[in-house]
Amino acid sequence: MLLKIKQLIIEHSGYKREITAKDIYINSSSIISIADYSGADNFLLTENSNFSGSKFSLVKVNHGNETGDIRAFGSAATIYSSTGQEGRAPKLLND
Repeated sequence: MLLKIKQLIIEHSGYKREITAKDIYINSSSIISIADYSGADNFLLTENSNFSGSKFSLVKVNHGNETGDIRAFGSAATIYSSTGQEGRAPKLLND
């Protein structure tokens, strides 16, 4: 199942940083972990970004032989509930 996530993008161009957001779609089965990410809040306040005050999560995603991080808008609980996995019991591999 594809999951729509709003991603926080921080681009460094010399002395200036550009902070934007974009919608991405990821396969929910490739998500490894989701954790609340409080580090973005302080950074966005110092940059005077209009995204400051928002909640963010760090989503770890499997990319085959490596993992990637996505800074996503929303709390970890909100993102987890949108994956459709909430309420399902954990399973063993090949079960």
